[in-house]
Amino acid sequence: MRGKDSPDDLMLAIAGAGDGPFIDKLTERAWESIFDAQSFDEACSSVEESIKSTHEEYGHIFQPGYLPYVEIVYGIKMQGKSKLFRAYGPIVNEQKGYTAIGKGYYMANFLASKMHQRYLSGSQAVLLAAYILFQCQEHVDGCGGDSHIAILNETGNSHLSNPWKIDFATGQLADVDNKVSTILLSAPDYTMSNENFHSTLGHLAEQIMTIRQAGEKFSNKWKDFAEDVNKRIGTGES
Repeated sequence: MRGKDSPDDLMLAIAGAGDGPFIDKLTERAWESIFDAQSFDEACSSVEESIKSTHEEYGHIFQPGYLPYVEIVYGIKMQGKSKLFRAYGPIVNEQKGYTAIGKGYYMANFLASKMHQRYLSGSQAVLLAAYILFQCQEHVDGCGGDSHIAILNETGNSHLSNPWKIDFATGQLADVDNKVSTILLSAPDYTMSNENFHSTLGHLAEQIMTIRQAGEKFSNKWKDFAEDVNKRIGTGES
């Protein structure tokens, strides 16, 4: 709905790992079961029942042992509420905070366990998601391709994050991560004098601030450009 949904509007976001066609079928059935839900609880239960019934139906079609196995992560937002779920085949469980599936889930869970906090702003959650995607693509065989981040906001403005913003945030995080790693070994190294450590720490702070200022400047230029394009489209200018 182009970021103009209200808190009451129903939103469903699904990501899957495993057999692609079966994920597509589960997604299609899930939306068919949920689009006319009258309440948030009904929407949550409808998707779960849809996943179970689809597995049951196709379990009778495939020969024993040949039913494709998939895992699904999905989020539901409606009536100012939201929940996150994970489906292991037909088994659905609500997830608190975060969850991950696919080849990179070990890396994703490791990073989230270190960096995820109970109270994160929406922008910080998106940055953490972008950072996890970047690290998984860099270090886990089989992870790659385009990255997509779906944002389900209880107060409205649910949307897919702009791919450019994801790439930009990923680049910024990679630069900062590379700089911060230099201090990890220095902090507990007591053979280094406090004077040298403070000097290293100060230099690091300056480098991170430089990255931030350059990124902020570029981000503002892009924002101005996007606003100008939207105005031209709205007025019919070319």
